[in-house]
Amino acid sequence: MIKLIDDTLREGLQSPGLSFTIQEKIKIAELLGKAGIETAIVSYPSAHWSEKKVTEEIISKNLIKNVYGLGRAIKNDIDEIYNTGAHIALHFPFIYENIDKVIEDIKYAIKKDDLTTVALVDVVSNRSSIINILKKLYDIGLRKAQLPDTTGKAMPPFMRDLIKEVKMNFKEDMEVEVHCHNDHGLAIANCLAALEEGASSVSVTVYGIGERNGIADLYIIYNALKKYGKQINLNEDHLSNLYKYVGELLINKVGYQFFFDNFPIIGTNTNIMTAGTHASYQSLFSQKGFSVNVYAGKSLIKKILQSYNINLSDEKLTALVNIIKDKSVNEGRALTYDEVLKLSKEV
Repeated sequence: MIKLIDDTLREGLQSPGLSFTIQEKIKIAELLGKAGIETAIVSYPSAHWSEKKVTEEIISKNLIKNVYGLGRAIKNDIDEIYNTGAHIALHFPFIYENIDKVIEDIKYAIKKDDLTTVALVDVVSNRSSIINILKKLYDIGLRKAQLPDTTGKAMPPFMRDLIKEVKMNFKEDMEVEVHCHNDHGLAIANCLAALEEGASSVSVTVYGIGERNGIADLYIIYNALKKYGKQINLNEDHLSNLYKYVGELLINKVGYQFFFDNFPIIGTNTNIMTAGTHASYQSLFSQKGFSVNVYAGKSLIKKILQSYNINLSDEKLTALVNIIKDKSVNEGRALTYDEVLKLSKEV
């Protein structure tokens, strides 16, 4: 049975110009659960205290059956996720180095949570290493892997061949999820190609929102699978309510222009990044613009400040990042460059 893994509360929060308050994230989780979504990545706990609070509240209120938190494949992030009560989702480093140390930390996660899932980012740039890494992870007990087209460069034949190779090596012993970005408008096609070839689950968001111009849309994937005759138990009335609520948030926070900016290839969002982890890997991510919210890390803020010839000590940079994150969550909005500059002077 194909599973839809919702990532609106984590990936969706990386949409340029967007931020959510704690209460807004809880409301979205409630609507996701009512719509029939059973598994969702709801946070990045190591990013901010609010991400932990959201995760704990979603779990305590039993809003979604299977709750995951995402983090780096390092012990600190693993503990941060585990302590919220969520299942563990990890992303392998973008540059495949110090692999033995990463494998050891993932083994540590699996001992805590046998439902741990690991994303091997990015499948296009790291294609030649995917099977070898998966074999190492399989040997330590991993049974679910996510294969993300993080940079949005894949084509459907590529995704078919990749899934075919994984299934050939692991048969049914490794559950495979795909997570496809929409930079070239092919996220839906790539996901469906992967599912047809044997992937068991697909990462989706409401309105397809996410880093740059997002990933595959929840409702479109659901509708396509339904037309294929697949059994996906979602409540369409509650899905509509979910889309109405998130749509209102998008319009109120970013404006109607968002839907133009978010268009593949020519939309300005394809040149903007939000995730702090991405800003650290400019060899993979060439985007020059930044959206500033709770997921902004020191690397991202440092790059903005350097473009204005401002350099802060590490201590002051850390303080600034914490102020930015607090402000973004409390006010439920992304910050402008001018606000970042003003706050840097206050620090």
